Amino acid sequence: MYQIKSHNADGQGLIEYALLIALVSSVVILSLSVMGIGVKDIYCGIVENLGGSDVCRSAFAEDFSDISDWVSSWGKWDNSNDELCGSRWGGIFNEDFSGDDYTVNVGKANLAQGKGYGVYFRTQDYKKPNGYIFQYDPGWGGGAFLFRKWVNGHELSPFAVQRAPGFDWHGDDHNIQLVVEGDTFKAYVDGQEMLSASDSTYSEGGVGFRVWDRTKVCFDDLSITTP
Repeated sequence: MYQIKSHNADGQGLIEYALLIALVSSVVILSLSVMGIGVKDIYCGIVENLGGSDVCRSAFAEDFSDISDWVSSWGKWDNSNDELCGSRWGGIFNEDFSGDDYTVNVGKANLAQGKGYGVYFRTQDYKKPNGYIFQYDPGWGGGAFLFRKWVNGHELSPFAVQRAPGFDWHGDDHNIQLVVEGDTFKAYVDGQEMLSASDSTYSEGGVGFRVWDRTKVCFDDLSITTP
């Protein structure tokens, strides 16, 4: 006699195997969580062994859906569209991150109007900041990128300037990246190096944003990686 094989039985077997695998995976993940080991840690360990990826070196990430860990030192800031937006005059800082050498990546910065914005780094004392700032500054001498130092809440004259009078300053999304290593700082806009400078006054601190002179700007997708 011929034996007729049931396709329904095969399908049921596959479903049972899938459920078994899902159950075992859940138990493993739960056990690792109890031990303090996350799935991301496992993934990053595998990635690093295969050559590494910057995603696993992320020390801080922010999508601005919640800005309760940000301190507005002055001015008005909001995140009504899950972006951090500032207008007119203002300064805001993150309470959760501080470091020495790191790379700040602002995935989106869009200046709708006004004379510019800044990205603070290695900053302390958020009420009267001490630290550095990179300025995206169409209002400075016909348009320029700057590094300034802040001392006790006062900005000093730029210690590095790169004029860019023909740059398209307003209305477009731009990626801003600051690489902070030792006493050397580099600023990139859309992947292109715009400014490089050195200063050794401040060795560590946090990050923030600044707006001035009727500026309207929104930021999104902030991440910070460490060496």
